[in-house]
Amino acid sequence: MLNKASLAIKYLLFVFNLIIFLSGILLLSVGLSIHNVYNQYEQFLTKHYFTVPSLLIIVGLTVLTVSFFGCCGTLKENNCMMTTFGFLLASCFIMEILGGLAGFILLEKTHSVVTSKLHETMMFYNQTTYITHIWDGLQTSLHCCGAEKLDDWYPILEDKLPMSCCGSYDGAIDHQNCTASEPTIYKQPCYVSLSKIVKENASTLSGVTIGIAFFAVGIMLSCSLSKSIQKSYKQI
Repeated sequence: MLNKASLAIKYLLFVFNLIIFLSGILLLSVGLSIHNVYNQYEQFLTKHYFTVPSLLIIVGLTVLTVSFFGCCGTLKENNCMMTTFGFLLASCFIMEILGGLAGFILLEKTHSVVTSKLHETMMFYNQTTYITHIWDGLQTSLHCCGAEKLDDWYPILEDKLPMSCCGSYDGAIDHQNCTASEPTIYKQPCYVSLSKIVKENASTLSGVTIGIAFFAVGIMLSCSLSKSIQKSYKQI
């Protein structure tokens, strides 16, 4: 039989596992959501930006598995399941740390990566349909123009701007280009708008490290319960 202290830990750990299950759903949702956002701008990002949300998705799925072993092990007082629970929880702890650190690193590199990719891709504007569509969509949705300044388009379009830089104005129909004199011109550089989106999502990824505290508590509780189970069997 477990003593009162061990029973208290047992029920506390069961409640904690419910929290773990909900956090797993949250991690999975955040990972999928951010992965979807990055997919919209994949031409302007490096593959490293997709690694972190992918890791978060893996952690979310692992956490859901962890909660299953934790609940079963706690209710059945199964030492093997509790050991597995502790091991998986420790793995999540490590992946959370790695994901958080990677998020902070990407956060610092966002400006240089985004700016470089914008300059690199805009050179292919009007040369490939895909890049042209991507750039027009970017400038239209974010209300921006050029990589760092609208003048970035001049060497590429012979001192003109894409129509996606000028928004809607009278007489714009059937025009493929516009000029900086249009009243509806987007003056904000695209690196500012895009960097803001990427940084916000990278910050969210880094913020999930707050959940590490819950995992740390879970590890301690699982170890304590596992030892109590072992002691109770030895006494028998």
